[in-house]
Amino acid sequence: MIFVSIGFALLIGIIFILSGQLLKRKPPKDINAIYGYRTSRSMKNMDLWNEANQYSSKIMINNGYVMIVAGCLVGMGLGVKYQVAAIFSIMGMMLLLIIMMFIQVERRLKQLDK
Repeated sequence: MIFVSIGFALLIGIIFILSGQLLKRKPPKDINAIYGYRTSRSMKNMDLWNEANQYSSKIMINNGYVMIVAGCLVGMGLGVKYQVAAIFSIMGMMLLLIIMMFIQVERRLKQLDK
């Protein structure tokens, strides 16, 4: 049963890393509502759009590695007896990393927008 929570953490981490790599290697060329880091601030102009996509891709890749390591540690620690708690902890970590990414990118864009 421990492998379920570790596999879940690995899957989330790999998705973060692949998403970041995709955004880094094939950034959106134009401001659009389908692909890229899309917030009202990032869509203000092309400079902010490019910076938001570049910076968020780096953060997503880093967060992917953090998710793999921390998620596996949580999975090994809690997964033995408390499988459901381990999965919810990993999901909470994922949500926290996503929120932190938005805060970091928006803070950076706010500085550039001045």
